[in-house]
Amino acid sequence: MRELKLRNDKKTVHCGRLISKLASPVQKAFCVLEFNKCHSVITVQRRFRQRYNQEPPNANNIRRWHRMFEETGCLCKGKTNGRPRVSAQNVERIRRTYERSPRKSTYEGSRELQMPQKTAWRVLRKRLKMKPYLIKLVPQLKQEDYGKRMNYATFMQESIEDETMADRLIFSDESTFHISGKVNRYNSRIWGTEKPSTVIEHERDSTKVNVF
Repeated sequence: MRELKLRNDKKTVHCGRLISKLASPVQKAFCVLEFNKCHSVITVQRRFRQRYNQEPPNANNIRRWHRMFEETGCLCKGKTNGRPRVSAQNVERIRRTYERSPRKSTYEGSRELQMPQKTAWRVLRKRLKMKPYLIKLVPQLKQEDYGKRMNYATFMQESIEDETMADRLIFSDESTFHISGKVNRYNSRIWGTEKPSTVIEHERDSTKVNVF
């Protein structure tokens, strides 16, 4: 004889009987009380079927609910531990590492401390309240630079008035490689609880190679 099974999101019809996928708290309590009386899973299942007119929970669930009630006095689902909390010792290790080397990236720090990169980043941001500050590069202007800037601005203003200027301009993609060790601010961060006042000197108009 073929069994008829129709399924939807919440319930299942099996051989004309309604089966709930999840037992309600009242049904769990009924199973626990009945099992405490007779200590027989078969008897509990038979009484459950007679009372609720549906297929009873399996034997493992009935025993598990009874054991849970004896141990905790409750049938509520226990709260999961979730992600393990980083120990105070590891937090202190991370703090000392970035106080000593605030420009160290979280990838370098995780390799040095032998812990996941996300853990190091989370401790820095959430526990130590530190932020990765971006280095801002500004040129140091000398006294003679102001006159040069004014002359260039005047030249460009006069050139724009020339209608043929646009035809003589050429724009192209390029990449500049400095050989003086110029800081790439996009890849450099300084970790700290306050915005640092850091000055990085670099040579202006240093030797470089432009690639078009």
